[in-house]
Amino acid sequence: MPHIDLVPDRKLLKTNFDGYILSLEPVPVLSTEFTTTNCPQRVKPTEEQYSYYHARLFGMQNHLVRDPWATGQCYYIDVTGMVQRVAYDSTLGRMRPLVPVFKLPLVVPDPVQEDETMAIPRYNCSLVFPSEQLCLLSDGYGTVSVLETGDRTTGREWKLQSTFRPFENNLTEGVLPGGGVLLDGRFLVRDGKRSLHFVMIQIDHQPVAKSKSLLHWFTLEQSAPPAWTASVARTLESKGYPRYCAFDYHATAVLVASDESFRFLHDSEHPVVMPDPKPEPAEAEEQPAWERYPFRWTQTLEEVNITFDKHPGVQYRVITEPSSGVTGLQVFANDVLVIDGSQLCSAIDHENIIWAMDRKTLEITLQKQTAGAGWPFLFPGGPDETILGGSDTDAQLADLPPATNLSAPLESCDFEGEQETYYTLERLSCINHTATHSVSLGSGPPLFTLTLRPGLPAAFALRHDVDACLWQLQPTTFGSEDCRLQHEGTLHAFGYVQASKQQQKYLGCPPDMGYAVICESHRGIYIYKSSYGSSGAGLRNRHGTQVAIGQHQFVSLKDTGEVLGISCEDEFLVLLTEKAILTLQITNG
Repeated sequence: MPHIDLVPDRKLLKTNFDGYILSLEPVPVLSTEFTTTNCPQRVKPTEEQYSYYHARLFGMQNHLVRDPWATGQCYYIDVTGMVQRVAYDSTLGRMRPLVPVFKLPLVVPDPVQEDETMAIPRYNCSLVFPSEQLCLLSDGYGTVSVLETGDRTTGREWKLQSTFRPFENNLTEGVLPGGGVLLDGRFLVRDGKRSLHFVMIQIDHQPVAKSKSLLHWFTLEQSAPPAWTASVARTLESKGYPRYCAFDYHATAVLVASDESFRFLHDSEHPVVMPDPKPEPAEAEEQPAWERYPFRWTQTLEEVNITFDKHPGVQYRVITEPSSGVTGLQVFANDVLVIDGSQLCSAIDHENIIWAMDRKTLEITLQKQTAGAGWPFLFPGGPDETILGGSDTDAQLADLPPATNLSAPLESCDFEGEQETYYTLERLSCINHTATHSVSLGSGPPLFTLTLRPGLPAAFALRHDVDACLWQLQPTTFGSEDCRLQHEGTLHAFGYVQASKQQQKYLGCPPDMGYAVICESHRGIYIYKSSYGSSGAGLRNRHGTQVAIGQHQFVSLKDTGEVLGISCEDEFLVLLTEKAILTLQITNG
């Protein structure tokens, strides 16, 4: 499986960026108060939905969905089940009145069967826009609707084309009773056939074990318009939680970022062949080579050091010169291949491999091709990194992943928990049910996702040193099992300021990446712009070159209740709160 190294484009980085200065300029805020009938609908977890994954799914869901096909429009679902359109008039500089576009029948628990009804897991409503004229809407209780929206800029009423209940579909295995939350959708036309793909998440609560995340991938086909019928159902499972989930361009694979790998459990089109469990080694010869001939390894920002303690009767051999079929690095012990350069976590500089052997040890030094990034492992299934440290304080510092830049070291607030957690982005193909590509994301998950251009898979923001880089999946030809990610833009120093905010709920930026946002649940919202405008354009160091200065602003949220959703546009920002819709007018320059 190829490992992809995310190497930022240096042209999109600012080495002279000198941070943010607080701006006292007021941010105009427009408020649209809710009535008792159009306030946002929200389902809270029950007593059976108390796992960490439930808390994250219910607490972090963005209830204000931006329409990438119609600039300046977003949608939410109110307490009556009405889908409300929120639109901003840029010419008048004000919000337009809310426009109801579709009535979703909400399931009301029957008091007579209250115990049975409440036992069915229920989630919040969710919607996605797979195309400019279609919408997928989930009621959170087990029904997914396909809606024909037409031109959404007109605000006309949406029409129902089909309804689909995954739990009752005869193609499905592994779908739990109740609803789920939509994560992504994609509309395709190939060989004259129209198909809809969507993926939704369910949490499989385990009372005595760690809860699991289930991703259900469904394919609908339109054989007799306007009705849609289910053709393929797939289920993936993991003990982790997906922090990013999106289809590729042809919906032949799904990209998932998580701290635990996902694997296919079911595929109604191509049966999933479960691998046979590996028998436990009965003899020493069946153990992995590195267990029979152990070694230890450590790393710095630039290099990896491997040390073998020599033992009687063991002959070591190191090959560094490339040859036919050989990568340029192979380490043998008694003619047993212990380290294969093609299996290393990341690429190395094969021309600068240094090794030395004496009567006690064999030491090998590898130069990282991409300096500044820590390796979570040496090779898959290999030994853990040896942590060197004397005092307790040194040991605690050594437990932290290595910093990408010694002049800007990471701090404890940069990591979500006390234990080391490594995240990986994998491309999971529906053709062979395997991970075709893997990207090591390090100890930090994607910060947020956004759609840069209509029709493209969602891009994701990933911390790089103190910055946040936005990565976009690139198009490939149909049938190609390829995966290429391109650096599209940079939010300068946003990774640093994000790590210092402990009360953050929503993060985001607009498609033009003109500003970035950190939104708290109640207190306020931080806005970061990479440029200070004309007043800061000429700032210079007293004895140095010109520096770049950004500005940040803080907007206090008072008496609006909890923030339930956020939508970032180039010139304004929309917040969905419990009591009102707030529009923050962003001025650039």
